[in-house]
Amino acid sequence: MCCGRKLRSILLVCMMIALSFLSTSCSEEKPKLASGKVVYEFLANAKGAEIADYNRERVNFGAEFTINKEKRAILWEHPTAEVRFDSVSIPQSAVLQFGIGISPEAWDKEGDGVTFEVSVIDQKSAKTMIFSNYIDPKANSSDRKWFDQDVDLNDFAGQTVSIIFSTTFGPRGNGAFDWAGWSSPRIRLREATG
Repeated sequence: MCCGRKLRSILLVCMMIALSFLSTSCSEEKPKLASGKVVYEFLANAKGAEIADYNRERVNFGAEFTINKEKRAILWEHPTAEVRFDSVSIPQSAVLQFGIGISPEAWDKEGDGVTFEVSVIDQKSAKTMIFSNYIDPKANSSDRKWFDQDVDLNDFAGQTVSIIFSTTFGPRGNGAFDWAGWSSPRIRLREATG
């Protein structure tokens, strides 16, 4: 009888540990994003954006994607595409904030995902890539979400720069159904802590 109780206690502890592990690994933490004042909205400044001539028809401002019941306004940019915003002033403590995702309507279609990239051209005309991320929700179910980002802009504080949003094909060069979106790109101030 004593051994039966010990065995049940051990099994109960093991089950609790397993459940704790599962709930920790299944619950996805959202990144802590800056919440300070918005100082520049890219979608609101769409009229001043320069779209690369080679793929002008594959860019759309003001479209929307709904991913996991979360509807967002986007800069729609089917690869390969490039959208450049000039004369963007970067204050101290600024971050570039956006989400990236691929339309759920493309998840069951052919293709090999999209690489999203952001570059900055500083006042000395030096071009620096500050963000690059490849996602493929067609092949990876874990990519079927919004990927929200804060990219630090401190290296450019006090400058007026150009910011370029670009998309390219996945590793196999398959551009089919690459319905890529940048959600609500903006520059926001990081709130002071202390």
